Amino acid sequence: MRTAQLLIVALALFSLTAQAQFAGPMVQRSGKWETTIGLYLTGSESSDGLNESSVDIDSGYGIGFSAGYNFTQNLALRFDGSWSRADYDAVLDTEDEGLVFINHRLTTFTGQFNGVWNLLDGPFTPYVQAGIGWTYLDSNVADGPPSTGCWWDPWWGYICSNFYSTYAETNFSWNIGAGLRYEFGRGMFVRGGWEQTTIDGGQGADPTFDAFRAELGWQF
Repeated sequence: MRTAQLLIVALALFSLTAQAQFAGPMVQRSGKWETTIGLYLTGSESSDGLNESSVDIDSGYGIGFSAGYNFTQNLALRFDGSWSRADYDAVLDTEDEGLVFINHRLTTFTGQFNGVWNLLDGPFTPYVQAGIGWTYLDSNVADGPPSTGCWWDPWWGYICSNFYSTYAETNFSWNIGAGLRYEFGRGMFVRGGWEQTTIDGGQGADPTFDAFRAELGWQF
């Protein structure tokens, strides 16, 4: 989903905006809080780093959620969060072993503060957004020997288990996005849209992820 797909989204939104002028009366968003939860799907991504290092991430799935405030009918500030998992292949440049090949599953959490502009005042409206935040990436690869913890369980008695610390980091990230929103009344609405998040990975790697949200929301 790159330039061609962005053009398709822009043309679709333009067409829908023209039709939505007659979609219904104005709704009251201004001055209301809202929250959503739903499905979050991520696209595949490849990124090259220094010294022949690289990562290839498959498409994944997860949960999206948000909380925000509508300052006007059109302008809102929203916190968007997402949790997702995806399989990946990586090539790491290590000091002791040279290039190391890894096949594992990546866990990602992203939190973004987004400015949102709803194009129309009615119950149906396209929207655009842009924002900044952070992304937490967990490779799920152990970075050392496990630590052991023990406790008493009321059914199974005394239990001990190993816990692993993994290679993980939190990076600055930013996003742009666009989508569609429809309000049913009684404070309920649905929204679905595309967003693109770029992560400041440092060391020559700034991976960019495309994702799609489909969420159910409530106003109050």
